[in-house]
Amino acid sequence: MKKKILAALLIACFALLPLSACGGSSTKSSGKQPKYIWKMALNSTSGDNAYDMAEIFKKRIEKESGGEIEVDLYGGASLGSTTEILDGMKVGVADIMCESVGTLAPYTDLANIDAMPYIFSGYDHFNTVWNSDLGTEMKETIGKKSGFKLLGGGYRGPRIVTATKEMKTIEDFKGFKLRAPALDVYLKTWQWMKAAPTPMAMTDVYTALQQGTVNGQENPMADSLNYGFDEVCDYWIKTNHVYSCNLFIMDRTYYNNLPKKVKAWVKDAAEYAGKEEGKQQLKKDKAAEQRLRKEGKHIVTVDNAAFADYFQDFAKENFPQLEKWTEEIRAMDPERE
Repeated sequence: MKKKILAALLIACFALLPLSACGGSSTKSSGKQPKYIWKMALNSTSGDNAYDMAEIFKKRIEKESGGEIEVDLYGGASLGSTTEILDGMKVGVADIMCESVGTLAPYTDLANIDAMPYIFSGYDHFNTVWNSDLGTEMKETIGKKSGFKLLGGGYRGPRIVTATKEMKTIEDFKGFKLRAPALDVYLKTWQWMKAAPTPMAMTDVYTALQQGTVNGQENPMADSLNYGFDEVCDYWIKTNHVYSCNLFIMDRTYYNNLPKKVKAWVKDAAEYAGKEEGKQQLKKDKAAEQRLRKEGKHIVTVDNAAFADYFQDFAKENFPQLEKWTEEIRAMDPERE
């Protein structure tokens, strides 16, 4: 089946050769200069961190390039699933995608650094790392291993737990049934806490919470509110266990063959979009919490330092290849003495 799909894509791509350049983007002449028309693939829609970050990127690069580059946004996974998009970039399914670093875990286990629990303390720590030489090293290493070019880096807000009952301590999570992404690092995180993680599609989580199949789920606060989980979860527990990073992903070979000035525009727009959306995310998080409090939901704080201590050896025991980065990230905490 995969071979048939790939063949169909190739046939469609070659059929468009008179109109566009197949293999990364379509180009056409605009006066004396070529014009790039890029398809940006997004799983989300307006209001979500990745989509809003993509809109900022689009406006920035179109302005800075003087119209030489156009970016069309395709939200709601309209171009296919994440795997289909990433696998199909070489044949023009999409030219660029805005998603989390962890999206590349199927291509290299180094991408699991994105979901490593309790390595960041907050917004300032996150920005310090991803805007540093270490951040560049991680993006380049993961990019080379996976075959993609990673650009920018945007704050998504900490992942928290929404639940049908109150929990405050590590012991409270023992046996707790919650939906978790079907990724090894997420499952092992909750197993480390002796909880009972249950992988399932996000489209099924609301009903599962209603029916008691699971008693909670974990996502950034604003995202969880967008999913309507305030209707089925009274307790919003600020575990702040993961600070994931959204960035822009392009096929590495295609990116490397771009003219130097185009690379500069892409890099500038990606970094600008990440920083600007990060600032907006802080406002979204604040607004989300205010709305939840007005609704009478319980915002539960936990001893994050105690949770972080509990996970001190998590990387060493489960992902030794990430232990070096984990320790370097922790050492860059501005609040660390």
